[in-house]
Amino acid sequence: LFHAILNLRQVLLSSAHWLLLLDKGQYHKDQSKSFLQMDDVISAQDALPQKTTLTLSDEPRSLILFNPTEQHRTTVINLVVNSPDAHIADAETGRPIAAQISAVWVEPSKVSAEAFQLSFAAELPPLSLIVYHVIKASAGSTPRARYTIHRHGNPPKVHSEHFQMSQLDGTEANTPLSLSNKHLQMWNSPETGLLQKLRLQSGLVRQVQVQFLWYGTRTSGDKSGAYLFLPGVEGSQAYSSSEPPLVRVTRGPIFSDITSCFPHFTHTVRLYHLDGHAGKSLEISNTVDIRSETNRELVMRIISDVTSGNRFYTDLNGFQMQQRRTLEKLPLQANFYPMTSSSFLQDSTSRLSLLSAQSQAVASLRSGLHPSRTQTVSAPPLSQAAEEQKLLNSSCTLTCSKHFTHE
Repeated sequence: LFHAILNLRQVLLSSAHWLLLLDKGQYHKDQSKSFLQMDDVISAQDALPQKTTLTLSDEPRSLILFNPTEQHRTTVINLVVNSPDAHIADAETGRPIAAQISAVWVEPSKVSAEAFQLSFAAELPPLSLIVYHVIKASAGSTPRARYTIHRHGNPPKVHSEHFQMSQLDGTEANTPLSLSNKHLQMWNSPETGLLQKLRLQSGLVRQVQVQFLWYGTRTSGDKSGAYLFLPGVEGSQAYSSSEPPLVRVTRGPIFSDITSCFPHFTHTVRLYHLDGHAGKSLEISNTVDIRSETNRELVMRIISDVTSGNRFYTDLNGFQMQQRRTLEKLPLQANFYPMTSSSFLQDSTSRLSLLSAQSQAVASLRSGLHPSRTQTVSAPPLSQAAEEQKLLNSSCTLTCSKHFTHE
């Protein structure tokens, strides 16, 4: 499978090269070296992809983006460059593109001095290949992200010659962390950095909380693995660590986010400063590493004030939505359903939608902190007990919206 993925990447590169050539007769396939390169490298089947660092100079480097969908897309592109000053422009028109330079973190509290993340919003027509040019810019010309670093009770010391770093002092350290764009405002816990509530563009404040849990597995017989979810009789247990997580707050013109660095995972909630769907939703991403654990699974739980009862919805292979019901007579694992790409809860006025970048399992098991009105959505497993699944990236998009029903 790993070699099949690598071969498929070569097919994509060769196809893009051929499609971009005006004179197709100039195309010559070279198996030993591709004319184009991917922006990330997968070194092994059990390793996460690593971004390739793009070396910038006064000569433009070409960046090719492919939109495989039949819809026009506005999406934020992130690439790693070797300079904190970069200029990006549309290759066809020469139009400059607004960008943001952010830090590349090699450790939770250590910033890379050789690599920087360049982010910009790209407009991609349906089924298109778009070329951008990236060059090195004059010092200080590219807007840079600003950072606030916090750890409850034990403030860390972080230094960077390229980015502004600050810490929370006094009463600020106990005040909920807040970020906003023109569509949304979110408040996160100052202790953990996890989401607590959202204010929508209408002014309505909704309770949307994120928690993490552990599931164990059976003590005898079949156990959980890459293809099985067989939790132990003790059920879920709240995730806890020996010390509070390091929390990083990023503020920039393209995106702002809050990142929580726990021992077993890094959790990020991001707001994009864009119009359209991207700016009206939250992007949640988790990088999970539970290689030190045995027979344990990590679960992300989203608790909202949507009064959906025991009903929720998941997609059927991305084609349509199917209503699901939680039944107490069934064992725990029987109430989890596949979520290929999306799931949502709804009541007569509101809908909470979850769009996943990876196929996972989802359930609406019980009322949460407020039994009369709070529903709990659990999306396990972020990682399964099988060794090859213990290190991975997981990301999703969370949207709260008004929902109107017709009699």
